Amino acid sequence: MKEGIHMNQKEKIIESYFKLSDLASNDNRSLNKIVHLFANDAIVEGSNGFIGKDHDSIVNFFQNFFKDNKELQHLCQVSIDEDCYKAEWSVAGRKNNGKLFALHGYDTYKFDKQNKIKFLQVKITK
Repeated sequence: MKEGIHMNQKEKIIESYFKLSDLASNDNRSLNKIVHLFANDAIVEGSNGFIGKDHDSIVNFFQNFFKDNKELQHLCQVSIDEDCYKAEWSVAGRKNNGKLFALHGYDTYKFDKQNKIKFLQVKITK
C-alpha cells in the first residue's frame, strides 16, 4: 500500500477501507467505520451479483461479508483514472468454517463532494 504525504484524500479513504476490512470480521467499530466511508445514497456492486442501492442494504452486505469471514489480510495498490479511482487488490483469508482462500481483483470507486464513496464495484479476476 502506498503510504505518506503523496496520497490524496480519496486514496487515503481507499487505503483505510482495506485496512479496516482486515479488522472488521472481529471488530464492530471497524465495520461501522467502513459503513461510514459510504454516502447514504451509495451504490455497491459486489462480485457475487449483489447490488446495494441504499444505506440499509449496504450495511447488511458488509455485516454478512464480515460475518462469513473469520480473518482477512489485504494488499492493494490504488490508481487514478480521471475522476475514477481503482484499486488492484489481493486478499488471503479464512472462512468461519476454517477454509482458507486467496483472491485477486479490482475495485472501482467514485466519490461525492464530501469525499464519501458514492459508487463501489468489486470484480474478482480468475
